[in-house]
Amino acid sequence: MLRQYSLPPLRITSIVYLQSSKNTGYILNLKTMSDKNELDWEEYEAITKYIYGAMGEKYGIKVIGYGRNCKVKGKSGATYQIDVLTEQSDGKKKHQTAIECKFIKKKVTNDTVIKLWGVMEDAGIENGIIVCKTGFTKNTLLYAAHKGIKLVELWEAQENDRDFKRTFEVGILDIRSNIMLERANITSIDFGSQVITGKEEVMAMCYAKLYDSYGREIPFSKYILIYSNELKDRGELLKAATINVPFTGKLFWRLRDKEIAIEKIAITGFVSRTDQSQTRSFVLTDQVWMIMKELFDKRNLTMSKSGLIWNLSQN
Repeated sequence: MLRQYSLPPLRITSIVYLQSSKNTGYILNLKTMSDKNELDWEEYEAITKYIYGAMGEKYGIKVIGYGRNCKVKGKSGATYQIDVLTEQSDGKKKHQTAIECKFIKKKVTNDTVIKLWGVMEDAGIENGIIVCKTGFTKNTLLYAAHKGIKLVELWEAQENDRDFKRTFEVGILDIRSNIMLERANITSIDFGSQVITGKEEVMAMCYAKLYDSYGREIPFSKYILIYSNELKDRGELLKAATINVPFTGKLFWRLRDKEIAIEKIAITGFVSRTDQSQTRSFVLTDQVWMIMKELFDKRNLTMSKSGLIWNLSQN
């Protein structure tokens, strides 16, 4: 019966697969809007543009402009700047929506509704939306509903919000590692005048040193590597093989009580192959960053800094 002593692997092949599952909501490409503690008005507009672009994508709604360079010309000849402008086609006609962002500390008043309505009338824009972070006055709610302009509150989650720092699962990351491990298993080392067969003695030879006639050290691992590579090239699994490893000059092995002259280096063993593949799963989580409340449509949404938009229940 052959005894098996495992040496360092000859070859490891590994393929790692990444896959995600359990996708709920919209997961889209979005660079972190702000690394600062607070938003500014430009980032607020960019977030608004991103949200409406993401939510409208599956309905054919496109953001055709936003920011200071987004301008439309009215029938009067006047030019107006629109914070976010979207467009949707029904096959016959294109319908536009003007979105006004109010990044202010006070509640939005009727003046904003009147201004937006005037722009819509002059520029022929059918729909209007006002987005703010601090809410609307009572008269603004009534007048906007009368004019058909939608009102939306969008703010960073605060401590008094139910969803403040709320985390949720957005997916599962499975990492599959395909690893096939080949090892040379040495059963004996024959120096001619001495044969090594014990497990511990064979393993110790990985760190042993031989000496030439000039007293120079030669790591025995050099000859083990030659043997291992030869076995690999043969490609014969579990088949015992003895290989005489060549060397030049005279070699000696120094022990505590004696010195042995190396007559030959004949190594016997076999190659084994084991499958060490494994799968590890990690739960991916995200945290609520922005909360969005559509006042007339009675819909609540949240968004994380990774760009995931999540529908919230009304409870």
